[in-house]
Amino acid sequence: MAAMTTAAAVEYHRKSSWHSLERVDIELEQGDLEKASQALWDSAAHAVKAAAARRGWKHDSFADLGDVIIRLINDEGGSTILNTNFIMASSFDRELSHEIPLHEAGIRYCCDGPIRELLRTLENLPDPQP
Repeated sequence: MAAMTTAAAVEYHRKSSWHSLERVDIELEQGDLEKASQALWDSAAHAVKAAAARRGWKHDSFADLGDVIIRLINDEGGSTILNTNFIMASSFDRELSHEIPLHEAGIRYCCDGPIRELLRTLENLPDPQP
């Protein structure tokens, strides 16, 4: 299978981030807090991957995603709220945080507020400078 072009990777991750965010409500309606939580993390992870792909930065692991956020703040002057919202989003990754109890109201709040804000902020970052 051929590797995706940068533009294709960015678009794939961008679309996946919003699709995953939409899945949160569907999973909550079905009463599946585990899947809703994971979809919330997936939406944030894909948004960070899209920002990284736009810049040609590594984004294969959780550590890479954290590095992307810090670089966006330190190197590109991004808001520190990126880190706060990224940390909040990571608490919904059921593989990393499987022991954290889930709360439907918390998932809904983060979906509608901080995680949606994270997606918008990452998507609206200026293009990287060459």
